[in-house]
Amino acid sequence: MLARALGVHRLTAQCLLNRGLDTPEAAQQFLAPSLHALMDPLALPDMARAVVRLRAALRAREPILIFSDSDVDGLTAAAILEETLRALGGAVRSVHSNRIADGYGLPMARVRQLAHSAVRLVMLVDCGTNQPEAVRTLAAAGIDTIIVDHHVPIAPSAAPHALVNPYAGDGPGRELSSAGLAFKVAQALLEEDGERLAGLLDLAALGVLADCSPLTGDTRILVAEGLPRIGGSRRPGLRALCAAAGLTGPSTEQVVRKVIPPLNAGGRLGDAAAVWHLLRGEDGEDLSPWMRRVTEDHARTRALHRRHVDEAHEQVNRLHFRDEYVLVVSGSDWHQGLMGPLASQLAERYGRPAIALALRDDAGVGSGRSVPMFNLLDALQGCQEHLVQFGGHAQACGLMVRKDHLAGLRAALNARAQAALQQGLAAPRRTADLAVRLRDVEVGWVGEVERFAPFGRGNARPTVLIRDVVLEARSMQTGWVRDGDLTMPARGRLLAEAPAGRCDVVAAPCLARGEVMLTLVDASAPAP
Repeated sequence: MLARALGVHRLTAQCLLNRGLDTPEAAQQFLAPSLHALMDPLALPDMARAVVRLRAALRAREPILIFSDSDVDGLTAAAILEETLRALGGAVRSVHSNRIADGYGLPMARVRQLAHSAVRLVMLVDCGTNQPEAVRTLAAAGIDTIIVDHHVPIAPSAAPHALVNPYAGDGPGRELSSAGLAFKVAQALLEEDGERLAGLLDLAALGVLADCSPLTGDTRILVAEGLPRIGGSRRPGLRALCAAAGLTGPSTEQVVRKVIPPLNAGGRLGDAAAVWHLLRGEDGEDLSPWMRRVTEDHARTRALHRRHVDEAHEQVNRLHFRDEYVLVVSGSDWHQGLMGPLASQLAERYGRPAIALALRDDAGVGSGRSVPMFNLLDALQGCQEHLVQFGGHAQACGLMVRKDHLAGLRAALNARAQAALQQGLAAPRRTADLAVRLRDVEVGWVGEVERFAPFGRGNARPTVLIRDVVLEARSMQTGWVRDGDLTMPARGRLLAEAPAGRCDVVAAPCLARGEVMLTLVDASAPAP
């Protein structure tokens, strides 16, 4: 019935049903995401209160300070808010964190400076939720604070004038990163100014993709509408960066792989000034010095990351990782700004949560990344006796631990994870959207599947299970899938590693130059 109502292939309808889209209206909204379908921003916690306070500041021309985290999500969120408030006549300036010098969030030294300044409204962006002392100190100095953040509150959390954080309530919006939340603030402030709001979509999409937010709800709409605007952005610095990175089309994979890493590099090393200038630069401004800085920072982070990865793999092998349910690695000369990418790579490589720590003096500072079935933030909350501080969300966390508690943290995390993860880790399973024959994977249907884009976390490209086929490798990454009657091109490292003889495969079909191409995800001996 769904296929008939939408006029789509029966396999397309089944993929929609698998995603919980069981009505023509919900399915059509998914297939054709539009800004008109964005939820009311006032449905977010404290949004109405934040908007009232911001409008009052705009009327009175109060100085407004935006303080943001220095990763791409934080910087794009700050840029969205600054641009919006300036357009409305606001007296606003932005400052960004230096995680290396000051740690995560608003440092108390800056809080004390603000207490003696003319600023009467501070916006904390992509940080602040778990900084109650900073918020109390600002309030005592007569300064209101609005927090726009997506990190999970940990008691006691901050009590600002307004906390625009979907995790502070039971309502919608938990898919939104801080850039997405900043866009919602802009949506509430700009009201009917659709043209100006649309001009912020490139920043919103960039921040959402950088934070690996699930591509559902409003986040899917922001990426679908904003992704085509990134490469051709009206921001000359972002255009130049996309050209230098070799961005050839509006795909999530290309933006995540080519554009976001150089944008994140400066903040990871401690100074995000170059990235900020590229995001905010105007036509006619000489941005070449900032482009050189971004290029240099990116080259440095890549070299450091390769070394960290090699050393981490050595540690994992020494840890006899088969007995470890949470990998905890550390290095005395590791760069703390690169612990997030390191933990992410380890979690992906080994299929289990990973924590990477840069050791300095008597403490380790770093990041954790998890796997879908395990809430890492909850696990850290259960190990607080070993931690100096921590925060984040279920899949990504930051933490500080004293060196003499490192072994205790590893043991405590593994004890908590064992019951939750043992079965999943012992027998990992890969699911597919559909079980089909090779001849069912034809151009017309695969073309319809492309309407499911943008693809990413929370909205993976549909996959198919094809049983009893033969894989033939032409090179390390390319080859064919054969079922006796039909041959189809395929790609992926599994071609060189596939079992001999006939096998069952899981693959993601796509179109490449008008022909179906199978990207292999898994291959195993045929089921009995």
